Amino acid sequence: MNKFQHSWHDPHKIARFYARLCVRALYDEVALYPKPGLVSFVDNGAHQDMDGALFFRSLFSLRHYFFRVGLCASLGYSSQDLVRWGLQAEQTMYRITKGINTHRGAIFALGILCTSSCKLSTQRKAFSLDDLHQAVITDWATYLSTSHCNQNTHGAVVKEKYGVHDAKQIAIEGYRLVFETYQDLKAVHHDKLFLGLLAYQRFLMQLDDINVLYRAGLSGLEFARQQIQKTICLHQREQSFEAAIQLHRVFSQQNISPGGVADLLSVLYFLHSIFAELPS
Repeated sequence: MNKFQHSWHDPHKIARFYARLCVRALYDEVALYPKPGLVSFVDNGAHQDMDGALFFRSLFSLRHYFFRVGLCASLGYSSQDLVRWGLQAEQTMYRITKGINTHRGAIFALGILCTSSCKLSTQRKAFSLDDLHQAVITDWATYLSTSHCNQNTHGAVVKEKYGVHDAKQIAIEGYRLVFETYQDLKAVHHDKLFLGLLAYQRFLMQLDDINVLYRAGLSGLEFARQQIQKTICLHQREQSFEAAIQLHRVFSQQNISPGGVADLLSVLYFLHSIFAELPS
């Protein structure tokens, strides 16, 4: 895969560019349908307390956060400072949504991708997908491993109960699953919807989704994996969409909502916004 190239020198322009991509990635994630169990502009999925309109208001409210955190990363602020602004962004989200968690995981994940992208763009005028992956690890792995604590979250509870990886561990690995999935699905980069559906399948099969485990337990996660594995096929686009719509109804009825998958989809769409238009 070729390198993304730019000609910016002003950190403000760099931060503004990536902040727009973060907001677009969140929009692309909620716009994707079907994605079994998750909220979209079509319906609420497995949720009774949120809908696509709420997600839209929430994601739009985060635009200033992504700009600020990206700019400050470019200017050399510490990881602790960047995380603190992430926590402030969570409060902004809760104020807009009246206490409903629409994007907490995405604030964390896309905040990391935004900061590393901005920092890398101040250092280089061209970089590859692998370069960005390594930058995320370099920028965040040590801090997350030694200093970051996420107590009192669903992830911490589920990690303790089931011994699975949480969002922090996925970030420490530099979102390797997302980078590898995006590279592996190069054949469908031109088809944003099918790319998202295929990535949804890959993520659900390989991610110990915290939200599914919290809401439906191990049996729910195993059921979800069995169903999604036989539902979607790379070489059967229309049949895959039709089957996924049926599975969406099943997941919604059984309270299966892969929120961790949704967060990774937003990261995937962020990468897509950077690299999709490059000549192969």
